[in-house]
Amino acid sequence: MASFENYSIFAPLPLTARGSVFHLNADAKNEKMVYCSGTAVVVRDLANPLNCYMYNEHAGNPTAAAFAPSGFYCASGDKYGKVRVWDTTQETHILKYEGEILGAPIKDIVWSPDSKRIIVVGQGQKRSHCFMWDSGTSCGNVTGHTKDVNAVAHSPARPFRAVTASEDFSLLFFHGAPYKREKSLRTHTNFVNSVRYSPTGATFASVSSDRKAVLYDGKTGDEIGEFKDGETAHSGGILAVSFSSAGDRLMTASADKTVKFWDVETRQVVSTFNAGSDLHDQQLGCLWAGEYVLSVSLSGNINYIDINSNSYARVLRGHQKSIETAVVKDNTIITSSFEGRITKWDAESGDASYFTGPGHKSKIVDCRVKEDTLVSVDIGNTVFRSSIASGEMGASSFSLPSSPKYFDLHETSGLEVYSCVNELVLIRDGNQVGSVKTTYQPNGVAIAPSGSVVAVGDEASPAIYLYDVEGDTLIQRQTLTSAGQSCTELAFSPDGAWLAAAGTQRKLFLFDVNKSYQLVNTSWSSSSRGSSCHFNPSSTLVAFGGIDSNVYICDVSKPMDSPIKIIRAHPQAPVTRVRWRNDNILVSTGNDFQVRQWKV
Repeated sequence: MASFENYSIFAPLPLTARGSVFHLNADAKNEKMVYCSGTAVVVRDLANPLNCYMYNEHAGNPTAAAFAPSGFYCASGDKYGKVRVWDTTQETHILKYEGEILGAPIKDIVWSPDSKRIIVVGQGQKRSHCFMWDSGTSCGNVTGHTKDVNAVAHSPARPFRAVTASEDFSLLFFHGAPYKREKSLRTHTNFVNSVRYSPTGATFASVSSDRKAVLYDGKTGDEIGEFKDGETAHSGGILAVSFSSAGDRLMTASADKTVKFWDVETRQVVSTFNAGSDLHDQQLGCLWAGEYVLSVSLSGNINYIDINSNSYARVLRGHQKSIETAVVKDNTIITSSFEGRITKWDAESGDASYFTGPGHKSKIVDCRVKEDTLVSVDIGNTVFRSSIASGEMGASSFSLPSSPKYFDLHETSGLEVYSCVNELVLIRDGNQVGSVKTTYQPNGVAIAPSGSVVAVGDEASPAIYLYDVEGDTLIQRQTLTSAGQSCTELAFSPDGAWLAAAGTQRKLFLFDVNKSYQLVNTSWSSSSRGSSCHFNPSSTLVAFGGIDSNVYICDVSKPMDSPIKIIRAHPQAPVTRVRWRNDNILVSTGNDFQVRQWKV
């Protein structure tokens, strides 16, 4: 049987929170950016963001990451206060150091310019700590704040200077190494959200929820003055700041939905980028990395800004919550996440756009494609029909009588069957045409390619019920109990010869349709509950995935052969959907907010 390779990864977006800074960092060469999302530390090329990789070795969700100036290592911290230092030059990302530093979530990390010392800041009783990364020994004292510390910055050359920014409205300025507090700066009257040094080391700047941005002398820590555009720098709280590579320009990102560019010498605004008018356009982070000027929106979007025209040069879109459903049409992948966001991807370029307009207000439980129409249903019982070409959400076409689990549709006949609470609901052309009451709780639903048979799983028992389609009603004609366990998603092969069922107890079941749905003896097992299964277009391979984070690919002509195992296809996250693009490329999605493609 063939092997597999990773074809592409559509990376997750930053996991943002309203009113909180999101730190986006770059390597010393300004070639890669790093940020945290879900279970992953995400590293992406700045020039081609589709080129990316994930570091998934933290026991708790990572919350901060920064490259060493040498470029050989990355330090990342997690919600438990642990720091891991790992190699960036090899695919295995060998661990170089691990230690529990704060015992609480880490918010920011910075390296000394010689790549020997690390300062971490965050929450907890300790709030900040500095250490030699190769030994873990302390290299000074960077404490003194009375509330959470949001950011830390370090001078780019000797003499070593460091500065921390806190929710106690202050900044602390340190000389080093070893680091020792030199002074406390009380220039703000609200949370100090971020602080960053100029690449030249001559100055550093801080920004705050008090709408002020302040410039300081990089060696003495003395205040130079404020950046002002009217009374204050912005009309809303300022969350992030970043210097240009030459140090003569500065950018600030604000909750007023703008990013402003400043002349450092005059402290006057040069230009303003307006991100939009929606709540999700609030700007929570920014990064000026060589020729690349980036900001992070509350939506999680990473915006490439053209500073000459103050417009979007490019926007990286995707998901920042668990992906629940996926469908494939031609060269387009459509996914939906927990909060109801529907994203349309170009399967090759990775470019993404969102379906717009009023839509789902809750978790989408399943979706299907009929020609150019996306049919989607949410946990609130609402069915939407939307144009794929335009990406506009259609009007709510129908409200189901109860919460659905799965549904399937038959393109030719237009029949849709929804598994609801003790009921199967039949819809044609957006109208309910029938329903079938059941004595069991329907789960997975699959309509045969012929449109004449519907298979329905029982959530609580090892039964699969087969129904004949007669007009606008279903007539039960057979019950399959040979699986021995309940099943989740069901799928017919495109040629109609097979029925697959993802079992809840670590197995994929295959039924031979042409032999009265006889159970085929297979060796296809997983290590946990199955959640999804799907056949490739030629009906030769069936893939399934589950909560063990693995994906399995099985050859229907060789049922006793072990499947291809894609171990940790979605590291530390359950697989939610598997869908074939064509006979050789499989799409998988997971609770890690990622879309991955595998070439078989």
